[in-house]
Amino acid sequence: MKKNHVVTPRSYFALRSWLLVSCALGIAEACADDRFNVQALEIEHPGGPVDVSQFSRAGGQTPGVYRVDVLVNNVLKGRQDVTFIAMKDKTLSPLFTPAEWQTLGLRTGSIPALRDWPAQKPVGDFATLMPGVVGHFDFSHQKLLITIPQELLDTLARGAVSPELWDEGAPALLLNYNLSGARTWQNAGGSDQNQFLSLRSGANWGGWRLRNYSTWRYSRNIDGQSQQDWDSAYSFLQRDVPVIKGQFIAGESTTPADIFDSFTFRGVQVFSDDNMLPDSLRGYAPVIRGIARSNAQVTIKQSGIVIYQTYVPPGAFSINDLYPTSASGDLDITVRESNGEERHFIQAFSAIPIMQREGRLKYALTLGKYRAYQYGGDEPGFVQGSLIYGLGYGVTLFGGSQVAENYHAANAGMGSMIGDLGSVSLDTTFADSELTGNHTARGQAFRLQYAKSVAATGSTLSLAGIRYRGDFYHFGEAGNRPQDDSNNLYYGAPHEQYRLNLTQSLNGGMWGSLSLSYYQQKYRQSQFNQRSLGLSYNVNIASIDYALSVTDNRSYGMESDKQIAFNVSIPLGRWLPNARATFNVNSADHGRTLYQAGVNGMLLEDNNLSYAVSEGYGTDGQGNSGSASLNYLGSAAQLSGGYNYNQDTQQLNYGWQGAIVAHPFGVTFSQPLVSDVSAIAIVRAPGAAGVKLQNNTGVYTDWRGYAVVNYLSPYKRTRVALDTTSLDENIDIDDNVLSVVPTSGAVVMASFTTRAGNRLLLTLTYNGQPVPFGAEAFAVGDERNRVIVGEKGQVYLSGLPEQGRIRVIWRGGQCDAPFAFSGAEKAAVSQASSVCR
Repeated sequence: MKKNHVVTPRSYFALRSWLLVSCALGIAEACADDRFNVQALEIEHPGGPVDVSQFSRAGGQTPGVYRVDVLVNNVLKGRQDVTFIAMKDKTLSPLFTPAEWQTLGLRTGSIPALRDWPAQKPVGDFATLMPGVVGHFDFSHQKLLITIPQELLDTLARGAVSPELWDEGAPALLLNYNLSGARTWQNAGGSDQNQFLSLRSGANWGGWRLRNYSTWRYSRNIDGQSQQDWDSAYSFLQRDVPVIKGQFIAGESTTPADIFDSFTFRGVQVFSDDNMLPDSLRGYAPVIRGIARSNAQVTIKQSGIVIYQTYVPPGAFSINDLYPTSASGDLDITVRESNGEERHFIQAFSAIPIMQREGRLKYALTLGKYRAYQYGGDEPGFVQGSLIYGLGYGVTLFGGSQVAENYHAANAGMGSMIGDLGSVSLDTTFADSELTGNHTARGQAFRLQYAKSVAATGSTLSLAGIRYRGDFYHFGEAGNRPQDDSNNLYYGAPHEQYRLNLTQSLNGGMWGSLSLSYYQQKYRQSQFNQRSLGLSYNVNIASIDYALSVTDNRSYGMESDKQIAFNVSIPLGRWLPNARATFNVNSADHGRTLYQAGVNGMLLEDNNLSYAVSEGYGTDGQGNSGSASLNYLGSAAQLSGGYNYNQDTQQLNYGWQGAIVAHPFGVTFSQPLVSDVSAIAIVRAPGAAGVKLQNNTGVYTDWRGYAVVNYLSPYKRTRVALDTTSLDENIDIDDNVLSVVPTSGAVVMASFTTRAGNRLLLTLTYNGQPVPFGAEAFAVGDERNRVIVGEKGQVYLSGLPEQGRIRVIWRGGQCDAPFAFSGAEKAAVSQASSVCR
């Protein structure tokens, strides 16, 4: 078999051009079967050899490695290097191992010939060994089209990526830092300063993620007294467990908040990870059931938008992979039969956060010690477990338990859709607590949650209420009570709690939208309640944004805080691109009002430099105030600085955030990472400095050709792309788009094949004639980068050194031609002629 090599799209431009011209001139026979009379080429090459035997029939091309889009049953699986071998009929056939076939969705265990076939041994003549599986190489579009019969295809939900493709990433060390500080000068004399540094460090090895979060604080008051302290907030070791679609954590973390209130602990935890599910199985969506009388098309709409469409065979069908939608909204289902007959039915739909899809089990198990941060409370050992299960037909069951030496709690509940009325859940928790001083508290909590939205009116409503009976304490509250002090709010038993959120779109949004939020917490042994009320109205008129908001907050021991704010934002695109003028009025209790006017916007080609300037005046003795700030988001860091003043003080502040990633190929500086276990990609394009990353603000490769791409979705196929318009003239790249599938917290490598060097359009002659049309050519030492000789012996190659040799190979012969570039300034593409010997 011929040695594998890469053929780039440019390598066949001359041949494709000739074929198109031939068709236009009416060479009907040639176009009908992709065959042509080779002697016709000799008109342009009198007496010269022509070697196009490998292209003389459909599918006939040079064997080797091609970078192609792989589609299975018309679904794109990704772009990758595929080895092709020549079959007896001269067509090309892909060479995959059984493991690779499995990643493409083939159930290899259902094929007798592959049951004992080594997983890493390539399958040559797959069409013979796997009846029904068809592969077609669309050379002109560089696509490999594979058809797999339904009975041999693994059934994956929409958007699912096979776990075999999940990439745990490379070994790496990470440091995410955030440094901020300010110095404030009092107009009456003296100054103070504050500095804060947070460090999120970590190490990756295989699937393991080691993380730590530490902080440093420094302050100096106006009297010159200073204070500083280091604190390690938490450390943990984490890895995913794909077989149970979950995560394992050992160390310091927090418990889930699905059923019980969340709190910090030190110990171990296993919990289900929804990120491992495709989008079509995350969140809640109902199962759509129906009956088709023939091979029918099923279309599902919500709010007039098609959100799903599929084809089903005759008989009963069920659809369980709808993408999550809003909290509720009727689903309009249309079944279109093969004879054109259509049937419609409506399925009401609403969901509250705890509801799960039919058959979905969400779990969490925690074993450890409670971490107390305040009040000098104890840190008792405990075990906590919870289960949430989608029973079907819009019903979800859930429950959990907490067991500690001095605390016991059990929960049970159910959530359900209630048709056009929305969705509701009801649960109860029983708790026994032994407080400090041998005081025993026993109580129950009853919780009701409700959600409903009406698409026709643009209304969304969610309600939650908790009623407590007896002396009910959450586990975290019970552990933080050194004494039974009923006169203190924090030691009093809760009585009831309410939450309400309402949003209302007015005339489909043309008249704006209203939103209302309300929260209230009452305590049985306290006369003071916590309360928060917010009401806002937003509208856009002639591209001008208006916002009016009213808030009323009251906390224990504090007076009610009422505020009214009115904001206007006007685009200044006609005079200042990407800028807006703002005007704000904020009125608080006791008649204090602040008026502010300013301008903010973004600068630079990538919009990665933002600025804001404002000036204000406050009544009731507040006087004048103002501020100015800049924020720059670069490839290696994010920098910010600002100046503020009022009638009493002046202040300068700064910020510096970023990340440092050490990986097998060196050290790369980055913008701030998103979270402790966010997945990132190291872009590796050797020699391609200063290349922009698409869809990443301010991210360019460094002087070595490396960069860090943030915001990757774990367990999902994510596109990483270079902007080729920013490539230097002496840099070529085979493919500017890669696809990665990182696991949680992984540092995956996105390696691009680059060629740094000269570009040359070379005209070659052999024995006084152009070298054979259709022959292969490559630079000696770079055999993978092969091209096809075009008309009149022309060859285009890139990434060439200052000097070397070009080798040309055709059936029955070969020759070498030297090339050399002068030291003078070179053109983007140099042109030369050479004799091949």
